[in-house]
Amino acid sequence: MPGEIIHLTKRQELKEYIKTHPAVIIKFTATWCGPCQSIKSHVKEYFDQIKEHFDMVIVDADEGSDICSFCKVRGFPTLYSYINKEMVASTIGADLDDLFTFFSSSFNKLKSS
Repeated sequence: MPGEIIHLTKRQELKEYIKTHPAVIIKFTATWCGPCQSIKSHVKEYFDQIKEHFDMVIVDADEGSDICSFCKVRGFPTLYSYINKEMVASTIGADLDDLFTFFSSSFNKLKSS
């Protein structure tokens, strides 16, 4: 059932999760990252609006460095959206307009797939 929020640390776990869940938001974050902390409540708010359709994977930069390396994450915060195993949207940074666009675009692409 969509709406699940889990924390992963290994690339194989992430690969399997994306294969078995049709719509996934991946949030790459870090406890030491000021911008990550500043958007935390906004990410939760936007995810709550679409959680009937998406699951969320949270990857901590320190604990999930294997996944960050595998996904070629270049900065924090970073969000990726996967629909049917394909990445359909991404955003890097803490710009609230970009964050809103990311969630809107992800939802719209799911509805049109």
